[in-house]
Amino acid sequence: MIRAITLGVPAHMVDTGSAEPQLQRFRALAERQLAARNWPLRTLRLTLPPLREEHEEEMFALPARLASFSEMAQRLGSRWFCLPVDLTQGENYQRRLDAAFGTLFKQPRMFLNLMVADAQGINIRASHDVARFMLNVAQRSNNGFDNFRVGASLCCPANAPFFPFSRHEGDTLKFSFALETTDIALELSELVRQKKRSLGEFSDEFIARLITRLGEINAFGLELQAATGIDYAGLDASLAPFPDGNISVGRLLENLGARPCGSQGSLFITSILTNAIKTAVARSGALAVGFNGVMFSVLEDDVLASANNRRALSVDTLNAWSTVCGCGLDMLPVPGSTLSEDIAAIILDTAALAVRLTKPLGVRLLPIPGKEVNELTQFNFDFLCNSRVMQIDKSDVSFPTENGRWNYRY
Repeated sequence: MIRAITLGVPAHMVDTGSAEPQLQRFRALAERQLAARNWPLRTLRLTLPPLREEHEEEMFALPARLASFSEMAQRLGSRWFCLPVDLTQGENYQRRLDAAFGTLFKQPRMFLNLMVADAQGINIRASHDVARFMLNVAQRSNNGFDNFRVGASLCCPANAPFFPFSRHEGDTLKFSFALETTDIALELSELVRQKKRSLGEFSDEFIARLITRLGEINAFGLELQAATGIDYAGLDASLAPFPDGNISVGRLLENLGARPCGSQGSLFITSILTNAIKTAVARSGALAVGFNGVMFSVLEDDVLASANNRRALSVDTLNAWSTVCGCGLDMLPVPGSTLSEDIAAIILDTAALAVRLTKPLGVRLLPIPGKEVNELTQFNFDFLCNSRVMQIDKSDVSFPTENGRWNYRY
C-alpha cells in the first residue's frame, strides 16, 4: 500500500538533534496505525535540506554532522537518508561536491540528490561536473553499484518521497508518502491481456480504484499530521517497479498491448497510464507531491531488464516516454568507458525536457567499470536485477560552460 514514508528534517533540527523525540513518536504511531489497517510499509526514510552556496565554507563539519544524522536514522529504523546538493546556480560548489563524494563512501545509508536544473533553467557547468562525479563514483566500485545512490534531479519539487530525487525545504518537520499503485494496474491489465476489458474500461476502473486508494492514504496522512504535529507534504502515486518478479511496469505495458515492452506503442500506453494517475489525483482531492508518473527503472524491473537485453530500450526511447510523464532516465547501466561529455549531454537533454515541459525528471546512470555494450552487470543486491550494458553513442559533443547557467527566455 505504502512503499515509503519520507521524513524531511530542517537544518536547525539536524544541528541540534532535537528532531529525534518527535520522529520516534511519529514512527511508533505510524507503525501502529499501519498495522491496524493491515497496510504494509517497505521503508522509512529521511531527507535533508540542500547544501547551498552559503554552506560552501562549512564543509569541514559535514562528515561529523552526517555521521550523527546516520546514527539517528539507524535508531529510527530508517534504512536510507538523502543529502541534496544544490548546483542549479553559479559555479561555486566544488567544496560541496568534494565533501559529498567523500561522505558517500563513509555513509552507506546515504543517497545523493545532485540538483542541476530548476523551473527557470539549467546549470550547464554542473551537468559536466555531475557527469565526472558519476564516473569517479563508478571507479570506486568494481561493479558500478554505488551510483545506485546518486541521481541528478531536474525540476524536482521539495519533499518528493522517491529517492534519490528528494530534498527537504522549510523550518518544520514534514513527511510524504511514496505509494504502491502498480499492483492495482497489473491486476486490471491482466483482464486486458485476456481480452476481457478494453483500454477504456481498464482506464476507468484503474482511475476509480486509484481514487479510493488515494483518498484513504491522504486521509491517513492528515490524521498523522493532526496526531503528531508533523506537516503532511503529500503523496506520490507513481507506478514503480520492484525486482521481485511480480511488480513490473514493463509487464504492465505488455499486458496493455505494447508487446514486447519497448516496441512501438509503448509511449502511447505510457500516456494512458499517466493520464489515469493525473486524473485520479485531481478527482480524489489528494495532496500530491513528486513525480506522479511512470517509473521505468531498468535495473529494478525484471521485464524492463529483459527488454534491455533485447536492445529494445535506449536513452532516446526512455526520454521520449518522459515527455508523457515518464520520470526520466532511471537505473540505466552504461559502459564504464563512457565519456563525461556524453553523460553531461544526456543530463542536458533530459533537463531540457524537464524545464520546457514543466515536469520533474531525474537521471540515474550506472557506469559499469570494465564493462562494455552487451556485457551483463553483476549485482547482488535486493533492490537490483541484472541486465546488459546499454549503448551510449560516442560523440564530439561540446557545450561552452563559461556562462555556467542557461536560462530560457520564455
